[in-house]
Amino acid sequence: MIYKLSNKRVVVKFGGSSIGDSFKKAVELVLKLHEENEVVVVLSALKGVTDALLDLAESKDEPIIEEIAKKHEKLANKSGIDLNSVEILLAELEQVLRNEKSFPNKKAFIDHVLSFGERLSVNLFVNALKNSGIEGEAIDSFHIIRTDNGFGNAKVDFNETAKRVKVLEDLLKQNKVPVVTGFLGGYKSFRTTLGRGGSDYTATILGSLLEARAVLIMSDVKGIYTADPKIVKDAKLLPFASYEEVLTASMLGMKALHERAIEPVKGKIPIILGKTNNRRLGTLISKINAGMPILAHKIINENLASIGIVGVNEVNFNARIYKRGRNWICFLVRREELENNLNDLHEVIFK
Repeated sequence: MIYKLSNKRVVVKFGGSSIGDSFKKAVELVLKLHEENEVVVVLSALKGVTDALLDLAESKDEPIIEEIAKKHEKLANKSGIDLNSVEILLAELEQVLRNEKSFPNKKAFIDHVLSFGERLSVNLFVNALKNSGIEGEAIDSFHIIRTDNGFGNAKVDFNETAKRVKVLEDLLKQNKVPVVTGFLGGYKSFRTTLGRGGSDYTATILGSLLEARAVLIMSDVKGIYTADPKIVKDAKLLPFASYEEVLTASMLGMKALHERAIEPVKGKIPIILGKTNNRRLGTLISKINAGMPILAHKIINENLASIGIVGVNEVNFNARIYKRGRNWICFLVRREELENNLNDLHEVIFK
């Protein structure tokens, strides 16, 4: 299949660290992209906010709202952004906390509380775009992405969602930049979430339905590495990786991309991963193979972890084979030995 490179439509997603630590750079990238493209932005909550909201939903400890408010106020003040929309959303959050009984179950209540993270970051970003001379439009994906009632990890109804993306297309035709809440969806009148890290999934869903030329996933790392660069200091950046390799690595625990994010664009639209603070693009996910193995890891329980290797069928390593498939193998290791084992395996494979 030939990519529609003549299409100037791009979806760019920024993670929580990007918005918190590289907010100005994220806005600058959107301004640059908007010069020659139709741009849809997808945002995560600021780093740490989703966890704080989860704690708030469980404890109803209102001082947590103060902590969340301060985090957004600090960013707003630093960026010269009006705080009015943030204050309105925080007042709404206080009301929601007092009305848990109006939700069908605890998970539905939690999803609604969690939605405030993305809604807050979207409002800040839209204001920043307006300050920079671009008309952004805050879009709550509750109104666009329809799901089932699997609160906490909902499945997307693509047919119903496809009917609603015209809202975004109309804004793009008006030369506006829709700024969409990642991670969120809607079931009837209730908010749902797409699983942790689900903003990547939001971006590829919209990229597919809008027939974008590319989906950019911007974060605090350059792209996909041969292993987690925070653990393996000799990990190498991969300039290319195939849809199949990334999908398998994600299922085996790789955190660079949500495992469901591949499916909407597979074989149709490339995904490009990059680092926000220097606007460097690192890994192109397409039909081109990495040419190197990819190591992924996952914590199973307090005692055990797994290490998966994509791109090999056999490795001489002193650990029990846990699972295997076509072109990948997975070992079981003791959790306290995970970091050493990852470094040892990486050295065995690459040296």
